[in-house]
Amino acid sequence: MDANPESNPAVWKLNAGRLLSVVALVFCVPIGALFVSIATGAVGIFLGITGYALGARRLGPLAIVLCTVAMLVGLLVGPGVVPGDAYDRAVDGWFRNMPTERFTDD
Repeated sequence: MDANPESNPAVWKLNAGRLLSVVALVFCVPIGALFVSIATGAVGIFLGITGYALGARRLGPLAIVLCTVAMLVGLLVGPGVVPGDAYDRAVDGWFRNMPTERFTDD
């Protein structure tokens, strides 16, 4: 058997699973906090499941759980269920002040 671990397919699968799980965590934690969107949570969950299937037994479930929580919080913040100003109203002024022709009032 070859002593080089890089030539072992199991090592490649495990590293790919870990990488996909880390990308899923990036999708759900910082990106999910900045942009309240169901799509980022769904992509994170899919990447976490794929990472788990490839062998990331700790990072995969962590990514799945955190992306699910981020998606549920986004669903609550979006329509204003969480106390405070709703997300849409909070960013509405920001979009209206952008210097593009698309968001100007005519």
